[in-house]
Amino acid sequence: MSELSRDALLGIVRDVWERQDPVPDHLVAAMQAAAALAASDIDVELMELVDRATELVGARGSSSYTLRFVHGDTDLLLRVAVDGDSSRVDGWIVPPEPMTVRALPGDRPTPHAAVVSEGGRFELTGLPLGLLRLRLEPHDTDRPAFATPTFEI
Repeated sequence: MSELSRDALLGIVRDVWERQDPVPDHLVAAMQAAAALAASDIDVELMELVDRATELVGARGSSSYTLRFVHGDTDLLLRVAVDGDSSRVDGWIVPPEPMTVRALPGDRPTPHAAVVSEGGRFELTGLPLGLLRLRLEPHDTDRPAFATPTFEI
């Protein structure tokens, strides 16, 4: 039996890797969107994920989980519910303040948006499954916009 060259051996490893663990279809579009956001003139600060809880619900195959993000003195609690091919995000901002929340799906050009109520609540419905990031835009122009890290629904 002859020995394989280094390039031939690496070629075999690459072929096996590509078959067993292919690149997810949405990954390239998601990375392009993240790079475009990073390269834009907008200075977006990221919130920090501090908690994630999963709950068992429903008998129809629906599921939900809770995410909590913190940025400075702003606390964001999200309840993400998935039912079939779409999802819903219910959110609460503490302390409440006037702002617009935009859902920026990784590969969708049209974002969903909601205005935060006086009590700090908002909801985004009919969101597609996949990667998502929320951009919070305070109505006070002295405060910069900030965003959650990308998470998957």
